[in-house]
Amino acid sequence: MASKWWLLAVGLLMGTAQAESLLLQGTIGRAAVVVELDIGADGQVDGRYFYRKYHEDIALSGQRQADGSLLLDENPGDAGQRSELTLRPQGQGWQGKWQRVKARTALPITLSPLATAQLAPSHDPALQPFRQSSPYDYERMVAMKLQPGKHERFQGYTLQWWHEPESGIRFFRLLDGFNPEAMKRLNLRLAERQWQEVANYFNCQLAGNQREIGAEYEQTVTPRLINRQLLSVSVLTSYYCGGLRPDEVDAPLNLDAETGRELQLEDLLWLGKGKPQLPRKANGDRVDYQYEEKMLAPWLLRQLVRLHPDEFKPDDFSCDYRNPEMWQLVHWYASPQGLYVGPSFPVERGCEEPEWSVLPWSLVRQHPGAANYRLP
Repeated sequence: MASKWWLLAVGLLMGTAQAESLLLQGTIGRAAVVVELDIGADGQVDGRYFYRKYHEDIALSGQRQADGSLLLDENPGDAGQRSELTLRPQGQGWQGKWQRVKARTALPITLSPLATAQLAPSHDPALQPFRQSSPYDYERMVAMKLQPGKHERFQGYTLQWWHEPESGIRFFRLLDGFNPEAMKRLNLRLAERQWQEVANYFNCQLAGNQREIGAEYEQTVTPRLINRQLLSVSVLTSYYCGGLRPDEVDAPLNLDAETGRELQLEDLLWLGKGKPQLPRKANGDRVDYQYEEKMLAPWLLRQLVRLHPDEFKPDDFSCDYRNPEMWQLVHWYASPQGLYVGPSFPVERGCEEPEWSVLPWSLVRQHPGAANYRLP
């Protein structure tokens, strides 16, 4: 997926060899902007900014000069429309000018630090995590409004779709079927995921702008299963952010319907001995993947070969589903038919969404996970 920006607003440390991360606000000419800069220990500067009126990122890259000033190129990959920003430290902030290369006119720049306490207020709890993890993204998204879309009945539940018009990201909320507190928790998780996808969209656009080749980011959200125990949603994204080729990935969202907790595969399917538990770091990342390599992948391959033998014929080399390595890091979601598990192909990404790779619930129930659900 597109990269995340984890930034802190810190004081100015000019004259030292220490790396800096700056979050600033101010004006270019009369237009209000928010600026984010990372200054490396070697003086290399990378960053971005957006006009508060338009929200789209403009990439910055350059170098700190011997006198402490910053000389930056705007959208450095765009040779035809190059602009330069010169910034000089002024008190607690910066002043300088914006100028189109080879043009005579220039616009003044005035910037000051944007501390967390100065961030715009928001009554949307789904945006609050961004205040700490990425205040730059928060300051942009707090000014953006979701638009209500159609209602939809799905598996006995009423869904309300919401659309963010600049990125095109759509997600739904639940309107009935759960007690108020449970529904509030679930809708908060759904809203947080929608805003994260909006942030991913802008990060993808930035990466494309840096390489002067543009970017594409299209997403399809499909509810797969909703019941009193779990909510499972497919989030399929087709994107091109300036890499070697376009890509496509499904990153499903699977939630416990009562607590809103995001589920892991071992919550529904467990092949190990004893309590279904795999060591994780504080941020949720796995410590190692020995379970997937030694137990999960070989078992999945055996079961799927038995269930779908025609998909594993030896003469079929277009997608080598016979390789157990492709089943070590699966993406998954729950459906009425069973547990969908998608393989991971590092190169042949078009092989990652086979419709047939479903484990029927009768098989999954024989290997219950930590959640101990009454599966369909």
